[in-house]
Order: sequence, then C-alpha cells, then structure tokens
Amino acid sequence: MSNRSFYFVCLVLGVFMVLIQEFVDVPDLLIQIGGLCLLMFALYNITKGIGDRPHNDSFIENDEEE
Repeated sequence: MSNRSFYFVCLVLGVFMVLIQEFVDVPDLLIQIGGLCLLMFALYNITKGIGDRPHNDSFIENDEEE
C-alpha cells in the first residue's frame, strides 16, 4: 500500500471515528480525540504533497489609465 492510500484510509477512519461518537448515547472523549488527531494527521500529509500552484501570466494589467 502506498503512502497516499494509507493517508486516505487514515482520513476515512478518522472521520468515521469522530462521526460515530457523535451518535452514541455516551460518547468516549478519547476516541473522539484519537479520531480528530488521525484526521488532522491525514489531512496534513495529503495536503503536503499537493505542491505550489503554477504561476499563470494574466493578460490584464493593473496600470492606471491617465
């Protein structure tokens, strides 16, 4: 399994853990914190691989007309 698919599995598992605890009568705080940490870990690592946006040269110039 590649790193990217591992991070997507962590993302889905984190969302699942947080959402399930919202619908339980007595939510477990440690499971919610663990799911949130797993979610943030996955989001950070997925977005780290996105990279910079390419610079597009615009045809519109912002010079003021006199």
